[in-house]
Amino acid sequence: MENLTVENQNTTIAFSTGSVDNKNLPTVDEIKNWLISYLSEMLDLEVEEISTSTSFARYGLDSSGSILLANDLGDWLGREIEPTIIYGYTNIEDLAEYLVE
Repeated sequence: MENLTVENQNTTIAFSTGSVDNKNLPTVDEIKNWLISYLSEMLDLEVEEISTSTSFARYGLDSSGSILLANDLGDWLGREIEPTIIYGYTNIEDLAEYLVE
């Protein structure tokens, strides 16, 4: 792994480059399962009633629900998730696949 420093007139940024250890990142299936459980609890539905291909809008997820989902998902993943991601990746399947890319 190599250390890299970027400098300009006002800022110096130092970071490491190299391969990222993906061992601790959740898989697509783990993210799907988390989202299914989360929506089941949030919407008071049985897990079996949640389909990975049904849109979040179809489940009635509004903007405040999207913000809660994005914040909790980000906490679980250990990274910031923009609430608007729900509008670009409109179902569990698409969102989970995007998050592991």
